[in-house]
Amino acid sequence: HAAGAKVKDLEDEADRLLEKLQPIKKLQDNLRRNISQIKELINQARKQANSIKVSVSSGGDCLRSYRPDIRKGRYNTIILHVKTTSPDNLLFYLGSAKYVDFLALEMRKGKVNFLWDVGSGVGRVEYPHLTIHDGNWHRIEASRNGLNGTISIYPLEGTKAGMMPTPASSNSPTAFTILDVDQNAYLFVGGIFGIIKKAEAVRTSTFSGCMGETFLDGKPIGLWNYRKREGDCKGCVVSPQRTIGEGTVQLDGEGYAAVGRPTRWNPNVSTITFKFRTFSSEALLMYLATEDMKDFMSLELSEGKVKVNFDLGSGVGAALSASRHNDGRWKALTMSRNKKHATVIVVDIDGGAEERITASSQGLATGLNLRENQKIYFGGLPTIGNYRSEVTLKKYAGCLKDIEVSRTPYNLLSSSDYNGVTKGCEVENLYTVSFSKPGYVELSGFSLNVDTEISLSFGTLKDTGTILLAVGGASPGSLQARRANLLSPQRRRRQSGEPYLSVMLNKGSLEVLIFTGSHNPRRIIRRPEQGILNDGREHSLRIERLPGRFFAVQVDEEPKREAALPNDQPMSLQRVFLGGIPAEVERTSNRANIPFQGCIWNLMVNAVLSDFSQPVSFENAEIGQCPNLAPPPPPLPLPGEEEQKPATPPPAEATPLSAVAPPTARPDPATDLDSCASAEAPAVLEQAHQFGLTRNSHMSFAFDDTKVREKVVLELELRTKEQSGLVLYMARINHADFVSIQVKDGQVCLGYDLGHGNTSGCVPFSINDGSWHKIRVNRHKQRALLSVDGNYTKHMTSPKKADLLDVVGLVYVGGLPLNYTTKRIGPILHSINGCLRNLRMGGGLTSVAAGRSKLIDMDLKLDMATPTSSHMVGRCFVATETGTYFDGTGYLQAVASYRVGLDVSITLEFRTSRTSGVLLAVSNKASDGLGLEIVQGKLLFHVDNGAGRITALHVPEGKGFCDGRWHTLTANKIRHRVELIIDGKRSQAQSSNPRSNTCDTNDPVYVGGHPVGVRQAALSTNTSFKGCMKNLKITKASKTMDVHFNKAVKIKGVQPLSCPAVAA
Repeated sequence: HAAGAKVKDLEDEADRLLEKLQPIKKLQDNLRRNISQIKELINQARKQANSIKVSVSSGGDCLRSYRPDIRKGRYNTIILHVKTTSPDNLLFYLGSAKYVDFLALEMRKGKVNFLWDVGSGVGRVEYPHLTIHDGNWHRIEASRNGLNGTISIYPLEGTKAGMMPTPASSNSPTAFTILDVDQNAYLFVGGIFGIIKKAEAVRTSTFSGCMGETFLDGKPIGLWNYRKREGDCKGCVVSPQRTIGEGTVQLDGEGYAAVGRPTRWNPNVSTITFKFRTFSSEALLMYLATEDMKDFMSLELSEGKVKVNFDLGSGVGAALSASRHNDGRWKALTMSRNKKHATVIVVDIDGGAEERITASSQGLATGLNLRENQKIYFGGLPTIGNYRSEVTLKKYAGCLKDIEVSRTPYNLLSSSDYNGVTKGCEVENLYTVSFSKPGYVELSGFSLNVDTEISLSFGTLKDTGTILLAVGGASPGSLQARRANLLSPQRRRRQSGEPYLSVMLNKGSLEVLIFTGSHNPRRIIRRPEQGILNDGREHSLRIERLPGRFFAVQVDEEPKREAALPNDQPMSLQRVFLGGIPAEVERTSNRANIPFQGCIWNLMVNAVLSDFSQPVSFENAEIGQCPNLAPPPPPLPLPGEEEQKPATPPPAEATPLSAVAPPTARPDPATDLDSCASAEAPAVLEQAHQFGLTRNSHMSFAFDDTKVREKVVLELELRTKEQSGLVLYMARINHADFVSIQVKDGQVCLGYDLGHGNTSGCVPFSINDGSWHKIRVNRHKQRALLSVDGNYTKHMTSPKKADLLDVVGLVYVGGLPLNYTTKRIGPILHSINGCLRNLRMGGGLTSVAAGRSKLIDMDLKLDMATPTSSHMVGRCFVATETGTYFDGTGYLQAVASYRVGLDVSITLEFRTSRTSGVLLAVSNKASDGLGLEIVQGKLLFHVDNGAGRITALHVPEGKGFCDGRWHTLTANKIRHRVELIIDGKRSQAQSSNPRSNTCDTNDPVYVGGHPVGVRQAALSTNTSFKGCMKNLKITKASKTMDVHFNKAVKIKGVQPLSCPAVAA
């Protein structure tokens, strides 16, 4: 039958892809390219499988797991189509791999139940109006907004087809609202593997019936694009589809389609027509080129305008439309070329507006000599290939239809080479927008009255930018008064003007300002010390206007922050901007445009989603698109770096199992042949230990937990300049009982819970001055005393009557292990960047003698020289300065993969005690590479573009680099030229082959050395650098990457957070 035939087509497609892999396996001379091609083919195969709409039939034993494409947040949607005669089925299950969080749809006695848990208890709602085990197709829609879950069911066949549903809803227990899942979560559609431990609230585990199209958060789950399969799975009839015009396709922004050249091809005359519909600002619409790329033609979008490029072999002709055509409406495009002259006509199909642009190529050539076997690409280009430099590589997200080339019609789904292309066109109900350069989206306004709630999610790598600005009044002229209010929030006199709501990141701080129209603006600030928000990960924001003249702001699952408002007056906010403001508002109001770079999604006002596909206006906004900004999963630890935990806690005097950043062998300058004559080993504090080398730097110590139940005494000394960090933590298995010491806003804070409520407090004295401070905690029963330097104290008492501390006998000092998490102490979980020494821990046991009880103090004898375990802990220097210390034995992998390309600029500062050493290197496995090194006192900058090494040389004067001072370095690669600037003195060199101008790398950037066995094409020494570096910046195409050494991919023999100061 048809479904079986479609499955057979899928098998044939897999065979075709395997055939394409065969020649790749024979190319052993370029393994890296082979791997890239294999990955590309795998990606194509997955996308092809994802586009297949054949439903999956199961008799109860067909089980499939999938890769969830999901972002953490407050809002989720599930849509699925199902046909079954079985009353009890597990339809859908998404479960966190780390937490209790899950979403599920299951049938109980024919009725569909929606269940969820976001960390504070299970919510469940049953759809009471229908039983669906009647053998007809049904469409199930479930959504979760914070604590609330809603479900609706649409019958698609039978006597009830077309009946509109009555939604059912319910709430889960307070107070968590964010579903904490990621790409590692478990996702099943129709049954679940027996080895997976599902939530106990979910009663079913199998599925019998036919499962059709399924969507999670608006994205399709290709039922044939499974991660793993068990049992007998077959195809069945496709679920009912909406009628769609033949040939209408949608591209997802990550794919392309290639078609053959028309049989009728006149080199002197070209005609290309198609209709398109998109919000893309930058994207390739069409591209064709001869094999030598001398002749080519392209149509693309540039800032939303249609751009044409073509070259007939003697010079490029180009033109750009005056108007933007990426407004989400259908456009008809016709390009006609007669010899050197081309005309492009773009017509708005709904409104009838027409724009005509013309272009002429240079030189005398008149023909575009495309051969019969050469391809024409629509919507993008394959990742691997050579293309004209004038053409954008950004892929198209949107719809295409009615494609004709030289009067030959094309259906892209009939092509033998496409991916990321599906039938249909959905450019409505878009809830995501991204900004890669200054832009904005303007949406319809709303009223910010009492009991109004606004929520959204965002992700960014930039620490500054406007997330949302909502202003009263439709006239831009009224923004002048609002500008004065925003820029002068501390003015004493009362102010009046149009109200506004402003949400922005300012140097890492989240600032929310509300101006009601009178008095001063009121603000809530959430500082980066409470957790970094510009880390590329998903963050949620909720703003509420509360009764009693207050408003509240909540970030992720953190406690709400509240501030007072001057009144309860309604606020009419008529213009709402995301990501920035338009030029006319900036110009007429003097309000500075502070653009946001990143993604914003799921903007909701009073639980109603804002549809970004219906904007008032927008510019440079990729509506419906959002690249993944989150960092990749952390790399596996290097051999010898992984933390090792004993099966049973050893006694305190056991030999420690450690992974320490600097090596144990410390080279003596006297035996180092490359050492400067004046070099001295850095002065080290032998009894102190440096934490914060990575986020999870820490030591652990085993102890007898029975001796701290009634009393615990903690003493240590800390030296730091940081605003925040975790100093100490111990807890029960479920974290109901715990003790923590943290630095918050430069102050020492103690938190503890004896099982009946958290108590916390801080000593109001700043200790982040770089000096040593003694911290002491004395807790007896419910009472605790926190003191700093014996002079500054804070008294605390835990609530209720619980007075015993029940914790596991293992205390973490300086930070927490990588896979150890707690939600009890807020967002400050990162290791403290500082030095610790003189750690002491005491306890007490009550002894009863002669009828009288007495508490006997006990020393638990913790020794920082012999911890139970240690991970990425370094040495402390007597005196420090800003920089990163390289001890001459290792290296630092700063960037996992980097392409040098045509041009790049590198700047850094260094101070060395060695006459030779690697500063920086990146190289492919062939001959291309870039290297900076010191060799026998001279500094060399090498670049190899594949045609031989180019070297710029600097010879210092006097003592050279052995003078103990900091030196500034700038290295510029400009195509086939190199330029080296040391302390303002310039050296240059260039290749005799100007055509060889690209350094083709896609490899790690190493600083201070490189691993043994890793070839570097642009270095002449293997000696590791010894000394200090700071302020490394790599700039390409006006984009500067600040390299943070403490966030390096790999570290060996490097202390990234401090540098020993040179003795005066």
